[in-house]
Order: sequence, then C-alpha cells, then structure tokens
Amino acid sequence: MNTIQIITLSLLGVYYLAYFMKAIVLKRRGIAVNLLGKGDKPKGALAIEVCLRFATLAGAAIQFGSVIFPGFIWSIPTALPVRVAGVALLFLGVLIFNVAMLTMRNNWRAGFDRGQNTSLVTTGIYRFSRNPAFVGFDLLYIGCAAAFPNVVNITAAFVCVLLFHVQILGEEKYCAEAFGQEYADYRSKVRRYL
Repeated sequence: MNTIQIITLSLLGVYYLAYFMKAIVLKRRGIAVNLLGKGDKPKGALAIEVCLRFATLAGAAIQFGSVIFPGFIWSIPTALPVRVAGVALLFLGVLIFNVAMLTMRNNWRAGFDRGQNTSLVTTGIYRFSRNPAFVGFDLLYIGCAAAFPNVVNITAAFVCVLLFHVQILGEEKYCAEAFGQEYADYRSKVRRYL
C-alpha cells in the first residue's frame, strides 16, 4: 500500500467515523438524525432522499474499494500531481464537513422533516456558505475520484454530487417554510455553496 492510499483511507476513515459518531451522540440525546426517505415531505423529496441514501452507501463502498484495490475497476491512468490534488480536495472536504457538523451542534441532520425541531444556524462556517456540509461532501467525492480515478468511482462521484444538489434545493424549500423571513434574510446574504 502506497502513501496516497494510506492517506486517503485515513481521511475516509475520519470522515465516516465522525459522521457515525455524531449520529450516535445525537441519537443518545433523543434526536433522530437520519431522516433520508422518512417523515412528512413531498413524495418527490422522499424519492430523491431514498436515491441519495442508496448512492451514498454505494459511494462509500466504491471509495474504499477504489483505494484498497486500485486498478481493479476500469482504472484511468492519472499523473501524480492530479492524484495529490485529489487527496488535497479530500482533506479539505473532510475538514469543511467536520467544521460544519460541529457548528450545527444538535441541529445536524441527514435529510429534513417538517416535524423536526431545529434552529437556523447562521454562525461560524455558515456565515460563508449556506451548505458547507454539502460542500464538504462534494469535495470528498470529487477528491477521491481524482485520487483514485476509475469509471465507477467517477460515476459515483458525479451521481452523488448531482443528488446532493437536488437535496439542497429541497432543504432550501423546507428552510424557507420553517424559518420564513429569517431564512430569506440569511439567503440574501450568504451563497448556496461558497
């Protein structure tokens, strides 16, 4: 196993461990975290969330498989600087995601539900992006696909980034309904991504 593989596996491990540890902590506080494909929301949003749940689970398996078995699945020859840039994007994605998740505190969720009790978070990293966790997701998927490019990994990254965007659009509708003018003011000052 080479250095890029070790670093990438470590970063993926940090990301997924942080994600699941936060979910466990919130669940122990009585907070339902995984709302993907559940709850009171339009049928189209439910369908997107079910697709997103499947795509991210498959994406994780593809990411780890691509790193552990490089060249196994239609590998694309790539120059070392591109692979190193991919690892840098992956690192940045993990960092941004973790900062966003910590900033959200008890308001962090995967998906949304009209019945949930959350507050609008506009401080910390949320002063620069309305969706920094999704920015982190995007960078993680794109970075991993650049560091270990193969047809399956690149396809998974493309599908997940597209589904994340559609999910954001649904969450923005929810936030507009749930937080009214407070969200409208926030939305007018802070961009969707960066």
